[in-house]
Amino acid sequence: MTKPSTTLVKKKSSAMMLYQSNVMLNITNKILANKLQVTVNDEWIDKLYAWADENKIDDLHVSSKSFDQQYTRGLPRDKNTLINLVELNLYKYDLTYLPKELCNLKKLEKLHLYKNRLRFVPKEIANLVNLKELSLSKNNFTSLPKEIFYLKNLKTLSILCNKISELPKEISQLENLEKLNVLGNKLKKLPNEICSLKKLKSLCIFENELEELPYDLGKMRDLEELLANDNFIRFLPLSIGNLKRLKYLCLFNNKIEVLPRELAGLMSLEELWLSNNKLLSLPLGLDALGTLKEFSLANNDLVLLPAELKNLKNLQWLEVDKDVSLPQELNSLVKEGILSFS
Repeated sequence: MTKPSTTLVKKKSSAMMLYQSNVMLNITNKILANKLQVTVNDEWIDKLYAWADENKIDDLHVSSKSFDQQYTRGLPRDKNTLINLVELNLYKYDLTYLPKELCNLKKLEKLHLYKNRLRFVPKEIANLVNLKELSLSKNNFTSLPKEIFYLKNLKTLSILCNKISELPKEISQLENLEKLNVLGNKLKKLPNEICSLKKLKSLCIFENELEELPYDLGKMRDLEELLANDNFIRFLPLSIGNLKRLKYLCLFNNKIEVLPRELAGLMSLEELWLSNNKLLSLPLGLDALGTLKEFSLANNDLVLLPAELKNLKNLQWLEVDKDVSLPQELNSLVKEGILSFS
């Protein structure tokens, strides 16, 4: 009868296991002590430097913006500095395209591409998940690149002085946006979806071709600054009265004929610019603008100013046409030098 085979299992002693553990621990400590680094494939860096050299982009340096202001400009040629770069300023390098390798700079928080000749951005720009500030101003964009709508941490977006005729409704995806500057484009209309930007504090849309403002404008409850002068706006949405934090409202050089009474709801308003419109009269209730300091009404079709303006206790400057009739109650504004005739 054949005996069954047996397998001997040799157990390690406790002393041996402790010894091996100490050996592994020593190896780990040596690695940490020597700060050994895993080799990274930096082929993309070489491509990025080749592009920078091709476009004569300087090494990172400090430039003077004015007598007391400075900013960094250029691309660092030190690889460690490059990988850890937080702000990149490529102002005025006459760039016609951006390489996708630029979007490997994952730590970037600010990217300034002001005054180049860009028409597109690489789709990989969506990888810059830490980006908070993006400037595409003074380039050749005819539409807003949809890739930037993936930049959920973006707080400031500047695309002034391009050739953009429309903002896509996807702009509402930039839920953390606080400042949007699209002045000097060819916008004829703003999508109502823009009113979903609940954290927006500054909206700069002047020098476009707008005929109206979004009807849900009042949903931007954090808005403090609305600059919409130099357009073709004919009326204001009634919801504007819900902008309780609005401090600056610029609407000069438009075609506004009538102001809504809801304007009186702007309880934080400090400056109201309505010169060069087609106003025939002012609505009742403007004396509720208790924080108003500067009020411009020059170059309109006003015949008479309402006497209730005397109740604007914080008013420091009021500009009107010299042929506008003044009720007796406003004589005090003339004596105090508050009322100015254009």
